[in-house]
Amino acid sequence: MLQAPLSISASLLLTASMALTCALPVTADDTATGTPVKGVPMIPMVTQTKAPGAPEAPKPVDVIDAKAKAINDRGIETVKKLKGVEMVAEMKVEGVDPSMLPPGLDGKSRVVLDFKNDGTGPAPFGRFVLESMKDGKAQTRFAFDGKGAVMIDMPTKSYAVSDAQWFQLLGQRAAALPQWYIENRMDMAAMGRGPEDMPAMVAATIIGEETVDGTVCDVVKVVRSMKLEGMEDDDGKPMEAKEMRITETIAFARADGLPRRVASATEIPGEEAMSGMNTLATFSGVKADPMMDEKTFATAAPADFKKQDMAAAADQQGPAMKVKAGDAALDFKLMDLAGKEVTLASLKGKVVLLDFWATWCGPCKQAMPSIQKISEDYKGKDVVILGVNTWEKKEGAGKKYMNDKGYTYGCLLAGDDLAVAYGISGIPTLIVIGKDGKIEKIEVGFGPEGDKGLRTAIDAGLAK
Repeated sequence: MLQAPLSISASLLLTASMALTCALPVTADDTATGTPVKGVPMIPMVTQTKAPGAPEAPKPVDVIDAKAKAINDRGIETVKKLKGVEMVAEMKVEGVDPSMLPPGLDGKSRVVLDFKNDGTGPAPFGRFVLESMKDGKAQTRFAFDGKGAVMIDMPTKSYAVSDAQWFQLLGQRAAALPQWYIENRMDMAAMGRGPEDMPAMVAATIIGEETVDGTVCDVVKVVRSMKLEGMEDDDGKPMEAKEMRITETIAFARADGLPRRVASATEIPGEEAMSGMNTLATFSGVKADPMMDEKTFATAAPADFKKQDMAAAADQQGPAMKVKAGDAALDFKLMDLAGKEVTLASLKGKVVLLDFWATWCGPCKQAMPSIQKISEDYKGKDVVILGVNTWEKKEGAGKKYMNDKGYTYGCLLAGDDLAVAYGISGIPTLIVIGKDGKIEKIEVGFGPEGDKGLRTAIDAGLAK
């Protein structure tokens, strides 16, 4: 499989198509000011399907068919009027390395959403339940009752709890929630956003009719478009805004107007690496305004289950790697920016933070001011901070970027083989290695309060 690196526009797509679009927005401060970023996503490696040098497809002629638009509008208005919904949702993703997908995404999930929201959370719903299913039985159960949340893992007989900040515990599992329903319930004005912040319809056509989950559906193809601003080239220079086109083929049930299937493909002209990423969401057993009470959203765990701390449970949400916390760190022999060889053995007795990054990775660059701040705060202690320049497209780009930005922490070059050895499928990925040579923490992406978790792991490594 050819793994192609993505630009910042790809991370926007991943957020849009797999992580609730805007419902759970990634928070990032302005890195131009040097203020540490609060949270940035991981950019995954996806399959490139367009052959290099192949001619561009002709630009489509956009036409909005009135009947197709009316069917789509009916679906949106129906969703907006719901008090709640229950369903079994199933998401399939093509063109992405399966190892980078959140656990539970590749399968069915039972979902119950209560659309009453008191405005205290980031999502357009209040109480909810998300259960990953296997052979008709729940494997994990996440429930939020409006005050607190619980994540129950049946196979390990363990659970973790959280307060109103449930989205930190839910993390990437949010990708299994029915995005189309959630997106069209969002109050953009309440989030301080306007219509220009969401893709606008530019085309709509009727494909035909089909029976989905025993329900006759009108199948409509809708194309939405928006401009992506703030992108940078490999040298960190601003680029002209690019168009992102999202094509959704939606099966709307005639009986209630609600979607039963949404196939989505996103294209960004000039970003060939994104051409292979598609999602297919199927919704079965859909119940509009189901009966819901306190028992529906109960957050009690079985008495014989073992409690985990929230951080440990959250760490389990990321893509699978070949190593985990507690394992011995993998040795390496890489060159730094000055041409000096650096090995893990030469760093014995020190805590080491490895940050796998690339100049084309917007989230990586957003996280780097925080990495610099960690380096400064631990100066004089037995701590070594090392960026590991990985999957770079242009020779010398990593060294130039570090120098241009004035980052003073260490950087190792040509880290591709080490990334493969660790099983890294997306960047940034950060690994904290204790003084004893064992892995203290692995962080995929740089999530909310990511620097706090890294500092805790560094302190734990120093204490050994």
